[in-house]
Amino acid sequence: MSTMANPSTKKRKYRGRNPPGPDRAKISWKEEEFQNLVRDMGFRPEWGAQFPTPHSTAMDAPPGYIALYAAFFWEGNFRFPMTKFTAEVLTNYGLYISQINALGVPRLTHFEFICRANRIDPTFEMFNTSGVIPCSSNPPKSLHDWKQKFFYIRRGVIPVDMHYRAESEGIPKIDIEEMALVGAGMSMLWVPKNPRGVPVYGYDGKVGYSLLNVLDPKAAGAMIEAVFAEGKPVW
Repeated sequence: MSTMANPSTKKRKYRGRNPPGPDRAKISWKEEEFQNLVRDMGFRPEWGAQFPTPHSTAMDAPPGYIALYAAFFWEGNFRFPMTKFTAEVLTNYGLYISQINALGVPRLTHFEFICRANRIDPTFEMFNTSGVIPCSSNPPKSLHDWKQKFFYIRRGVIPVDMHYRAESEGIPKIDIEEMALVGAGMSMLWVPKNPRGVPVYGYDGKVGYSLLNVLDPKAAGAMIEAVFAEGKPVW
């Protein structure tokens, strides 16, 4: 049985002030916990997972290595080998994996779990939208001192050409498919022809499909306008 401690149960050391960044957050967890993580997550020896030396930070990874956080695995259900969907998200957003907030990882994994449970292949286009129901009914609210619980692993375990972004660079803006905004009721461009018209997704004379169909580039059909009269749609 694992003896790993949940990082969210630890008392926060930086209460009342901003937590340190990755260049200042020094390692603060036991090597035994790291070894439990390696064993429980099935890390392969060739991946070269290493426990950092005392006083190290996530920015001190040896050449050819990157830093990852234990919270990605403990709280976010992140696993190796990394899925194609996660690789697509990193590529399209231009993110370096160790620059993702630990609270952001569960959003990726929960979204993928929900898609696969419904026999839908998750895509970046589907994920890159807003105005939809959260994938998790009980997401973590906070994680204490997660930046102090990191380790090093060979760069090759992440098959993506990542660029470490300086704070001044920011995150590139990604355009959301207009039909997705229409379906979510967030479009600033779509205007109904009828004052009572509402956007719905239709295909082959039928309506009422999930919004996920709008976000899936492989799906047929299109957004159409419905006018509801006496509880029944009129086209």
